[in-house]
Amino acid sequence: MSLEIGHGKEVGKEFAWDFLRNHSRFLLVGHEHPDGDDVGAICALHNVLISLGKEADMLLPDPVPQVYRLIKTSGQVMTELPKDRDYDAIVFTDLSNLERGGNFDFPQDIDSLSIDHHSSNERFTDYLYLRSHYAATCEMLAEMFFDEEISMDKDTCNALYMGIGTDSGFFKFSCTSPHTLLMASKLVAMGADPSYISNRLDEKSEEAMKCYQRVAGTVHSFLDGKIVIARMDEEAMKLDGENSDYYASIPRSIRGCEIAMLLKYRGEKETRVSFRSKEYANVGELAGEFGGGGHWKAAGCTIRDSFDRAEEILVKAAEKYL
Repeated sequence: MSLEIGHGKEVGKEFAWDFLRNHSRFLLVGHEHPDGDDVGAICALHNVLISLGKEADMLLPDPVPQVYRLIKTSGQVMTELPKDRDYDAIVFTDLSNLERGGNFDFPQDIDSLSIDHHSSNERFTDYLYLRSHYAATCEMLAEMFFDEEISMDKDTCNALYMGIGTDSGFFKFSCTSPHTLLMASKLVAMGADPSYISNRLDEKSEEAMKCYQRVAGTVHSFLDGKIVIARMDEEAMKLDGENSDYYASIPRSIRGCEIAMLLKYRGEKETRVSFRSKEYANVGELAGEFGGGGHWKAAGCTIRDSFDRAEEILVKAAEKYL
């Protein structure tokens, strides 16, 4: 078996569960700049596999941001591929394209599965369990574990609740469905603590508050306010770069905005972009024009150019989505 774009066979929940049940030694992989859904998914899957007597290592290209370390299991996440480990399966969570999984020398001769909710998934694993109408990968895993009557401890329930909550805007985004709310409710009934999760996620450092002020001061708009852009310059990234996606809410919150863009400094000739939309613009497709991807209303990409040039290119491309 191998990791190759476009060759994955789409499978259902039962097949995905059988894959997990029939393998023993797992490498679990998430995406760069991990968000709450990815951290929650990889930690919850790890805990359930361990509870079933399996072995599992968790690997992310970047460290778990401080804000998501409320999940105790996140302390076991690695950022380097372990050497001399013998895996019989690799599972990618919340990862739509292999490039975002990091520049690791992944084992190529073992079975692979992707569990994801991004419609832009590049089908790079042997098997793909995809539910693009679900708000979060954690929603998919919660459903699977409940269907299989898996008993989950508090940390696992918190991980899944955090993932569902963050990817649905804590049930404010349009991706929130009755099923999303049902999974969250069942997790609370089993032990998830919404108050603990919300309090920890709402905590901000002094550096983060300075960063917010700095980013807010860069807000500007185009096309009668339908496109709103903010920037995280080098100083802002130093202040709170690990939580950079949070600041995409600043341009999105401006009245009249349909497409929000947060430009993040990665170098003089490299700009990372987070997109958000409110009603109808498909920013997943917009990001795809530049080699990125994501959801209809939340996506990202990288532009190999400066802030000013990246902004010029992006605004021109965004016009046709309005």
